Amino acid sequence: MPAATIALVSVILFVPDATRENMTSVHIQGEIAPKELLSALVAAGALPDVDYGRAISCTVADEELDYEDLAFSGKFVHLDLPDSFAAAVKAADAKEEQLILQSLVDTFVVNYQADALVLSIAGTDLETVNKRYDRPIGFDELVKARAVAYPSP
Repeated sequence: MPAATIALVSVILFVPDATRENMTSVHIQGEIAPKELLSALVAAGALPDVDYGRAISCTVADEELDYEDLAFSGKFVHLDLPDSFAAAVKAADAKEEQLILQSLVDTFVVNYQADALVLSIAGTDLETVNKRYDRPIGFDELVKARAVAYPSP
């Protein structure tokens, strides 16, 4: 049986710029799949190089979400990552934490054409010294992007 060929598409990664103050977009050929996006972000130096394991969970759905006193409506990416990712984020300083998370959020939101990303760590909220991430995170919410370009349909 011949090996299946994988169709590569234009993927946009969001990575910290040279000043590590803003985000910038980088276009690559790749797959829009959770593990591949994570690997590409690690290779670009935007995410920590940790063992992401096989238990990554990613779903995309149109829905209404309620968080205490706030309601969110739209298309959300739900991404569940392992404790190794959380440990690396917790070890970073506040600015680096924001850069890591915004790289992740912007890349997934743009490539999945969603409104925001809901991040969880082994099924629970990510909580660092700086913040508890218990609500959807939107594009540009933590760190602003420069030279933003969206993929063509």
